[in-house]
Amino acid sequence: MKLATTFAGLTLAIAAAYSAPAVSQVVHSNAAQPAARCQGALPNFEVGLRKRPLAVQNVGTTPMFITCGFEFDAGAAIDNSALLVDTYFTNTTTEPATVTCTAVGGWEGGDTENISLSVEIPAGGGGEDGNIFVADTDFETGAMASGLVAFSCRLPGGVGINDTYVYWATE
Repeated sequence: MKLATTFAGLTLAIAAAYSAPAVSQVVHSNAAQPAARCQGALPNFEVGLRKRPLAVQNVGTTPMFITCGFEFDAGAAIDNSALLVDTYFTNTTTEPATVTCTAVGGWEGGDTENISLSVEIPAGGGGEDGNIFVADTDFETGAMASGLVAFSCRLPGGVGINDTYVYWATE
């Protein structure tokens, strides 16, 4: 019996060793409320933005622009790259609203790439209905491998940015 158990255990160990990927990866995330990650793109936009614990909200009627930087441990990340940057928006108005964002990878004076993104959020909507994300594979030049990624977003009146996430993998 003991020999059969040992043999079964050894068989499982060998099978696991041959079926395991050559490199094991661990996915990490950095979640943040937008008050920690986002700000008005210009000082005059700050007047119309309310920074509260759960959102940076455009409390005015005219569009406001925000910039959000996504911090992660690029030095430890595989290829110094984020895998995914993910944001959620809420529309508190009685009409649908379109949020447009530009995802920017790279650094000033260096190689950069911009990707245009948008989502139409139904009246009173949010959550999955207000989700914008960009993956590393969306950047044709591999700009997220710079370790630097940001969003610039146009928030219509009554729209706020809620939770924000960045994901990366390590070996």
